[in-house]
Amino acid sequence: MAEIKNIDVRKNDIELKLSISREEYKIIQNNTQDLIVLPHNTETLKHSLTTGKLGNSNRIMMPKKVLQLFKIKELDKKIPSTIFTLNSDCFLLSRIKKTSKGIPKFRED
Repeated sequence: MAEIKNIDVRKNDIELKLSISREEYKIIQNNTQDLIVLPHNTETLKHSLTTGKLGNSNRIMMPKKVLQLFKIKELDKKIPSTIFTLNSDCFLLSRIKKTSKGIPKFRED
């Protein structure tokens, strides 16, 4: 797992110097933007989800209580996601709601 070696706090920016494993470097590839740094511990991953398979469907079911806790009223229908494997641990990363500022969307109730 990655480890922060140095944090440089400036007025508007915060620079991190990370130490990462070769597995993590392979995941990042040549990407230098749109990276997410997240802690992986029981304090951060505190919401329990039930896993399972639904035949041939591609679905992720989210509990209403968790969505309400984060004030998410509606999920996007098709969401980008992937599974990363690091040190034999598997992590699911999904963007369940994309913000679309500036363009109003009209729909019927």
